[in-house]
Amino acid sequence: MRAFSVICGLMMGAAIFLLGLRLMSRALRGAAGTRLKWLLERFVQSPLEGAVFGAVTTAAVQSSSAVAATVVALVNSGVFTLEQAFAVILGANVGTTVTAQLIAFDLGQLAPFLMAGGLACVFFWRRRAVGEALFGFGALLFGLSLINKALLPWLDSRVVKHALTALSARPWQAVLVGAGVTAVVQSSSAVTSFVVALAQQQAVGLEAAVGISLGSNIGTVLTTLIASIGTSRESKAAALADLLFNVLGVLLVLPLMGHFLSLVAHTSTQLPRQVANAHTLFNLGTAVIALPLIRYLAAFAWFWAGIIGRRKKY
Repeated sequence: MRAFSVICGLMMGAAIFLLGLRLMSRALRGAAGTRLKWLLERFVQSPLEGAVFGAVTTAAVQSSSAVAATVVALVNSGVFTLEQAFAVILGANVGTTVTAQLIAFDLGQLAPFLMAGGLACVFFWRRRAVGEALFGFGALLFGLSLINKALLPWLDSRVVKHALTALSARPWQAVLVGAGVTAVVQSSSAVTSFVVALAQQQAVGLEAAVGISLGSNIGTVLTTLIASIGTSRESKAAALADLLFNVLGVLLVLPLMGHFLSLVAHTSTQLPRQVANAHTLFNLGTAVIALPLIRYLAAFAWFWAGIIGRRKKY
């Protein structure tokens, strides 16, 4: 009976959290409307501009998948070059870390006020986009609070403690878990926010939390890959560049995990903030490294996109 109540609590909390995240993202994207495509076309003239604009846009609309899919469409229509697309995707990966940073503030007590404010905006002030965004963010925080409450009895389980300890000892397994879960829920923000919630309960160590967070960067690429199906070689190359960037970034960090964790530990004394900072530092650091090499990475992705395209013909 206890296990059943824990599972129900987790499922309800996760459902409300994901619903809130999707509602907030949809409202913000709706507010941007077709202007997102127009802004990308107008302001992305160089790789650096693309990275900055990708980060700002993704932080605003709270969906790196939406930005990446739009970029793939622009490449397919010939508006963007592959290098421009790759730069925007690099920035989008940085912008998507904003959600975890907000969650780390532990704003759960504000959830009812945000949801009430959102409803007021919709029904009294006719500000639908603002209202849905506020209500969605409040629902997201409320869902996390339900997850935290449901986790309390579950965390005493010997099996759970053993599993989390094993992930801390083997970061590569944590990376696989993060990639797999993110591929299913299609939101690196959701997975990282859930890990931050675990950290708030002191249920997961920094090693396992960072590993899962790193893996979420790989799993979220699935949306971009799906968006590139049936498109031009350039679009496939843009999607492959996104995958290449995230995989190489993780492979670069894993052997240096001890040094990376030491750096993260110095950014804050609170574990939830350390997890959020690790997510931001990884994406920001790999973007800084990749940006000067963008021409070569784009050429490599173009080469493999051609090979994949030829294989599909036979």
